[in-house]
Amino acid sequence: MPVKIALYGVLLLTAVGCSLLRVDANDPVAVQKEVEVERDTFKNIVYYRGPEVSNTANEDSDAPEVEGLALHARTGEDRQTRYFLSVTDYYDGDWRGFDQAFDSTGGKFHALAVKHKVNCHLFCGYAEMLDIELSRQYLEAHAHTGLTMRLYGPSGAASAPFTLPAGYLQGFMKGLKGSFNDS
Repeated sequence: MPVKIALYGVLLLTAVGCSLLRVDANDPVAVQKEVEVERDTFKNIVYYRGPEVSNTANEDSDAPEVEGLALHARTGEDRQTRYFLSVTDYYDGDWRGFDQAFDSTGGKFHALAVKHKVNCHLFCGYAEMLDIELSRQYLEAHAHTGLTMRLYGPSGAASAPFTLPAGYLQGFMKGLKGSFNDS
């Protein structure tokens, strides 16, 4: 009996802890608080990492959905900041090989696979992480509307549309203010 109570307690704490770790992607203040800044003084580079948020596809879509979204940025020696949208996905079936993204207005972006893992037993599962480079102007232009994109692969595979809310963009950009060189 005491073991069951202890087990239930651990499960409850785990569930509460996991729910506390989630960030409301629509809350700019919550996102801003979670932006991590790491300085490499040897290389004179600053890394900014926004929190990963989950994505849910529209129920009407039969296209596969991506699982996680996060913004990150890097300021190099030249003081130029580059911005990236990281998209994580895990799926079964055929490899999709996403290599480009389009936004809701038809803008085309290169999607670079930064991590790809295949796990095959009876069926194959694929874990992928893609980076889509975005300009600061693009992020600022979408700061009040959010951004909606869809991934495409050379075989014609397409993801369900995914959205990074305006609150996330605002919070991430505010999290950069005052850090090293961002103005």
